[in-house]
Formats: sequence, C-alpha cells, structure tokens
Amino acid sequence: MLEKAVINRKENIIDIDNWADFMNAINERKQVMAPWCNEQRCEIDAKERSKNDSMAALEESKEAGNEEESLLTGSAKTLCIPNE
Repeated sequence: MLEKAVINRKENIIDIDNWADFMNAINERKQVMAPWCNEQRCEIDAKERSKNDSMAALEESKEAGNEEESLLTGSAKTLCIPNE
C-alpha cells in the first residue's frame, strides 16, 4: 500500500515556474512544486490569485455552455517546504 501511495504522489507532483502552468496543474488536481519567497504575503497572494482565476475560469466555462465541467472553485493553499 505504501509503495502504491508513493508512486501516486510522485506521479501527481508537477514542477512549475510560472502562473499559467500553476493554474493548469491545480485545475488538473495536481500538487505543484513552485518557487517560494518564504514570506506570508506570497501565500496570501497565491490563495487570492488562484481563487480569482478559478472563479473567472468557471464563469467562462458556464458562458460557453459547459455546465457540467469540473473546475477548481476554491483557492490553492501552500504546503510544507520539502527537505530535499
């Protein structure tokens, strides 16, 4: 079971370095490894920007007639800084 979980985690973590790739990965329900400024303001900004971008994408999807499309409707959150 542990081996399967480790494989699943590795397959679902994506390294990114720009906001467009960040949002694409988040919308695909992936975990993202991204550069970090190590300050709370960056976490707050990531949460607000991801929430605003997600809501805008949801509205665009609805306007295009994609009522059943499953998009992120909340905000991203930061997790631990890896020891690697």
